[in-house]
Amino acid sequence: MTSINAGGAFYRVQNSINQNSENVSKSMQRLASGKQNIAPGDRTASSAVAFGVKGELASLKVGIQNATEVLQAVEMANNDLSMLNEMVVRLEELNALGGNAFNSTEDVAAITAEATAVLAEIALAQSNSQWKGTDIFGTSTTVKFGKSGGSLAVTLTTVAANGVTGAAVAAGTDATNIAALKTAVDAQMVAAGTLYNKAANTITHLGSLNAGYALDVASKMDVDFAGETTELAKGQILAQAGTAMLAQANAQGQGMLALIQS
Repeated sequence: MTSINAGGAFYRVQNSINQNSENVSKSMQRLASGKQNIAPGDRTASSAVAFGVKGELASLKVGIQNATEVLQAVEMANNDLSMLNEMVVRLEELNALGGNAFNSTEDVAAITAEATAVLAEIALAQSNSQWKGTDIFGTSTTVKFGKSGGSLAVTLTTVAANGVTGAAVAAGTDATNIAALKTAVDAQMVAAGTLYNKAANTITHLGSLNAGYALDVASKMDVDFAGETTELAKGQILAQAGTAMLAQANAQGQGMLALIQS
């Protein structure tokens, strides 16, 4: 039996077209913005998780910057230690020179003056070894590497030329104290190298975390262009088919009208 309810097909098709149009619109917005979530109600839990990870990611990036600054500070300190080693070598030369019994009074005075100046320079070089106004030697500076990056205590001991004097060097009798000074400088060079390696390893570790967190945030917030493009194409095909079916549904109503008119 033919009834007026045949017009229901028209409304159902129209409803499907409206829903598909909304889906096509969302796909276009996602592709245009590059984001999965374009409305307040879209994947709210995923967004909350993503922003939590994004906070970790931001902290990690600063941590890498901090670790890089440690590298620069320690490298500067290591250069200063290399300079100290050269000074110690000069003291050894002066001590050997002072062991010559043929030295005149003027020779002894010259050796004493230079040795005293070198010892003063050893102390001055360490006191001037600063990074952004913070002493490197004789202090402990803790640098943090972000929320999940841990921290590192940057500590280098001040090298003191205990027992070494200009007069003793000029007399050629200070070899033992100079051998001890050399050992102390070498120990701090090893300590500086260890700090440098720790900071470099921290940067490598944080870089790996940074890449993983960035990928996690992208998977929750960035649009899947391939998938969304497929959905858009599907929606556009359905839109064309829906338009054709709407015409067919409308034709049903026209058929009934023709029947009534006849």
